[in-house]
This record gives sequence, structure tokens and C-alpha cells, in this order.
Amino acid sequence: MGKDLQKLRETDALKEREAIIKIKTPEEEREKKLPADQQKEQAEESAGQLAEKTGRERILQKKSEEEKEAELSLKKYATEPEKQQIFLYETQRIDLEDQVRKIEEEKEPALKLEKNRVLLEKGEWEKKLSKVSEEEESFQTEQKFISGKEKESNIAKEKQGMEKRRWELEKEVKNAEKKRWEVEREVAKTESKIKKIDEDYEKIVAEKNNLAKRKADIDKIIREIYSKIITNVEAEKAKKEREKRLAQGKIAEIKSGEKEEIQRQQWKGMPEKYEKYETGGKEKQFLKDMPVSAREKIFGQAEEEEKARKKFLEDVEKWAKEKE
Repeated sequence: MGKDLQKLRETDALKEREAIIKIKTPEEEREKKLPADQQKEQAEESAGQLAEKTGRERILQKKSEEEKEAELSLKKYATEPEKQQIFLYETQRIDLEDQVRKIEEEKEPALKLEKNRVLLEKGEWEKKLSKVSEEEESFQTEQKFISGKEKESNIAKEKQGMEKRRWELEKEVKNAEKKRWEVEREVAKTESKIKKIDEDYEKIVAEKNNLAKRKADIDKIIREIYSKIITNVEAEKAKKEREKRLAQGKIAEIKSGEKEEIQRQQWKGMPEKYEKYETGGKEKQFLKDMPVSAREKIFGQAEEEEKARKKFLEDVEKWAKEKE
């Protein structure tokens, strides 16, 4: 009995290894049995779902790339504390993304592969259970038949032969029953394994959801930092624009004042330079009576004031251009 069961297990293990190499899931096995039309319909549906999923992934990837480009462009306007905050949160985000990627690329496929293997193993044990149960039922049926015949027979030799066969069948029934118990235990083991795998899968799904939530929270914080940077940049731009307009207004005001001064001097007939006064300008009576040295001093001061005013205008224009 023990040798038979061991041999049975070795044969099962060999078949199991061959099955795992082919790695056909129960769903794929059922698809093989479907009519050609249904298989075609399912294939088209799967292709449509795959195309839709691929399209969504491309859109999300494009959006993510655009966000990263925008963040990179804005980062140069950030202050040093803001740059440190961004670096810290981006480092945390990368770590969370790596953990999610590890779950999706390692843990999930490993559990799915293990579940497929155990499902195949369970299927093989269930086949054996069905076979052993049929054998047990067959022995029990024959045992009942022999017992009935034994009661009906009046021939001693015939009864003796039937009794011997009934004892043999009783042993066969017990052996079959033990085999059934062994196989039922193996089926139960596979069911426990599947339950454990499902529990582990639920745990990693919960872990992945938690990581996704933490990443979403960090994304929100990073977006808030960049939003603040945008607000500061726009405020600084508006400030420079106001300063530019103010500078332009001052320049216009100064030029207007200078123009008015020139017009006033022209109206009065006052020469801009002492040379003009000396050669051809109409002299005022109070200037005629003034000594030459005094007149030179007055006109020298006027020239100095004119130079200072022009220098001031040049400085204001230069400052306005720098603000642009």
C-alpha cells in the first residue's frame, strides 16, 4: 500500500513538472474546449481590452512626462528651501514607485505562477480522487452482490468460495478507502495552499494601494510647492512690470520738464551757454551790470546742473532696461 502510494506520487510529480513547463492556467484549458466562434469572439474582446489598456497607459505616460517637464522648468525659479523640499519629496516618491514596481514585477507574477502550479496540482489530485472513489464504489457494489449471493446459496463449497471473495473485497474496500483518505488530504492541502496564496495576494494588493495613496499624497504636496513657485514668479513679474512703468513715467516726466525748461528759456531769450550770451543773445539789464566773473560763475553752475540732469536721465534709462 505504501509503495503503491509512493509510486503514485512519483508519477504525479513527473506529470506535474511537465504541466508546469507548459504552464496552462485553468482558464486557458477551458478556452481550449470552447467552440472556434467563441474562441474568436473572446480573442477579439481580449484584443480590444488590451488596446484600450495600452491607450490609457500611453495617455498617463504622456501626461506624466509633461508634468515632469513642467516641474523641471519651474524648479529653476524655486528658492533654496523649496529646492530642498522638492528633492526630499521626489526622493520619497521614487522610493514608493520602486516598491510598487517590485510588487508588480516580482511579487504578483510569483504568486500567480505559484497559484497556477497549485491549481494544476489540485486538478491532478481531484482526478485521482475520482478514480479511487470509483474503485471503492465498485468494490462495495461487488461486495454487496457477493453477500447477497452468499445468503441465497445453499451449496457449501459455493458459499465458502463466495465468503472468501467477500473477505478479499472487504480488504479491497478498506485499501481503497485508505487511498481515498490519502488523496482527500492532498486535495485539502492544495486548497489550503490556494487559500494562503489568495491571502498573500490580498496583502500585496493592500500594500500596493497603500503605497499608491502615499505617492498621491506626496504628489499633492509637490504640486502645492510648484503652485507656490508659480505664484511667486507671477508676483515678481508683475512687480518688475510696475517698476518698469514707473521708471518710464519718471523718464517721461523728466524729459517733459526739460522740454518746458528749454521752452521757457527760449521764451525769455536766455542763452544756454555763456558764449551765446557773449556773441549774440539779448542781455538782461541785471546781467549787463554784473561783473564778467560773476556771470561766468552763474553760467558755469547752469552747465553743471545740465550735465547732472542728463547723467540722471541716463541712469534712469539704464535701470529701466535692466528691469526688462
